[in-house]
Amino acid sequence: MDRAGKIYRYMLFSILFLSLLLIGFLGYRIKKMIPDQILLRKGQTEELNIGIPVSAAVQTTGTDRSKENARITTPVVSAFHMTSDTGTSYEMQLRFLGIIPLKTVQMQTVAEQEVFVSGKPIGIYLKTPGVLVIDTGMFTGSSGESVCPAEGILQSGDYVMQINHTDLEGKKDFVNRIKNSNGEQMILTIQRNGEMSEVRLTPLQCEEGVYKIGVWVRDSAQGIGTMTFLDEELHFGALGHGINDTDTGELLQLGSGLLYHTEIVAIRKGERGTPGELTGIIEYQPEQVSGVIMSNTEEGIYGVASQTFADSITTQALPVGLKQDVKEGDAQILCNIDGQARYYDVKITRLMPNAENLNRQIALTVTDEELLQLTGGIVQGMSGAPIIQDGRIIGAVTHVLVNDSTSGYGIFIENML
Repeated sequence: MDRAGKIYRYMLFSILFLSLLLIGFLGYRIKKMIPDQILLRKGQTEELNIGIPVSAAVQTTGTDRSKENARITTPVVSAFHMTSDTGTSYEMQLRFLGIIPLKTVQMQTVAEQEVFVSGKPIGIYLKTPGVLVIDTGMFTGSSGESVCPAEGILQSGDYVMQINHTDLEGKKDFVNRIKNSNGEQMILTIQRNGEMSEVRLTPLQCEEGVYKIGVWVRDSAQGIGTMTFLDEELHFGALGHGINDTDTGELLQLGSGLLYHTEIVAIRKGERGTPGELTGIIEYQPEQVSGVIMSNTEEGIYGVASQTFADSITTQALPVGLKQDVKEGDAQILCNIDGQARYYDVKITRLMPNAENLNRQIALTVTDEELLQLTGGIVQGMSGAPIIQDGRIIGAVTHVLVNDSTSGYGIFIENML
């Protein structure tokens, strides 16, 4: 083959290689930047900005297939408008330059919604069902040997629900039953990975003569967070992330839970490498209850607030912003740090609507000098602070960057709702 032919083949191979790289990059961008599902407000025209030149073939799905707009194909554009006035669900197929298949997106019609934004601090008390096993460990037995009756039988993350077919009332009850077992074999009903089973073990005496099985357990969690929103029926959403066990890292199962009134009494400012923290006083008394926690999920805690708590919210109801409403740039967060709810300026620096971690799909930086002076930026206890942009609630603060207290992450309000 002559030199010109070799050069031609090399150029052709290079073009093909670069094209494959481009397609791979586009695929990655689509996966990360375009959600798998888009919500549309019924009867309203939404602008869907894809960001790259695509054609979109949209068709109704489910029970709406027979309606008039069975399929609509747009020309190759980076943004287009859609009105969801004839169906409740759609499927959108995206093609790069109208040729290369990129992604299929599900779209669902929802009603316009408003919620009352809060930003108030809340005291949280969550009780697990039964007791949660944190870990197993050896102890010195009555004969001086190292023993652990629970080793190989119980494991971190197990919930012990019953002993000898009788419900446990909590950690104290669990410890007392083992102490009073007289070394007789016990039947433990446990929940592991969502499945119930029974195990048997025999407590042994430690060197002090007390019966033990060699486990660390927990039956509750407490802390301070921020209320995000409240609807007209007093249903609330808070935190923007679930409550996880500090040792196992797993989402705690909810046996029961309450919200309590709290006042912020101290602020530890965030510094590089050390997250700051809001410190509050919580009185676990019936008259201080602000609500009942009904569920603990990856997207936050949910339940019903008391009328007294609802009456204390002075901020107005705001419309809910969907993912396509959110843009990089100026926004605000609503916090109640010094006894009064205030809006503080932030900047949304990056949007990742299809990131695997729902709690880190919005990246933001605090720009408000007053808040930076007060707290150093985002601190522990601010999880759940509503994020406001263009007069809509669009998300909630969830995490602070340990190495940069001025920056953090948030969750889309669409996911919380």
